[in-house]
Amino acid sequence: TDLVSGCIDTDIVTITVNPLPTATIAISETACLGGVVPDLLAYGTLPTWYSDQALTTQVYQGNWYATGQTAVGLYTYYVTETLNGCEGPSVPVTLEIYAIPSAPTATNEVACEGGVIPDLTATVVTSTPTFWYSDAALTIVVGNGSTFATGQTAAGIYTYYLSETDVNGCESAGTPVTLEIYAIPITTPIWHN
Repeated sequence: TDLVSGCIDTDIVTITVNPLPTATIAISETACLGGVVPDLLAYGTLPTWYSDQALTTQVYQGNWYATGQTAVGLYTYYVTETLNGCEGPSVPVTLEIYAIPSAPTATNEVACEGGVIPDLTATVVTSTPTFWYSDAALTIVVGNGSTFATGQTAAGIYTYYLSETDVNGCESAGTPVTLEIYAIPITTPIWHN
């Protein structure tokens, strides 16, 4: 109201109240120590990542967040969605990096060519899967389980690598295990005159 003229001001002010965006959908990840550590993913138009639940320390903005973590541990981040300048509720997202299990042990074996060739046997502490490889890089699986029949019969030294996979899916380093098959000595007849 204008007190001098007695007129009422009739300006209309429009206020738009934007709703908060819904919580984003995010995917937690796991990895094994020394392996590839996946990025965390949040769906949305403008996800914002924080390292604390109070949302005071922003660490990234975008869908894919590479945490940079490489040590064993459980890491929790919080991600929000922003729409029309309004930030929605946070969603916790975790990255867990597991330790690598200890390498299993096995006994090296020897045999004579033409004799009984023993299986290689692992000393298994847990019931987790064990794998036998023909290469140190652990790329060519030739058997699994606590015992392995090599199928070798010729004289020579054969090396295999034994690993164990734990309940988290992490595989140990390979333990070299050898089978040595000795050649039968060749006897030469002695001629007497």
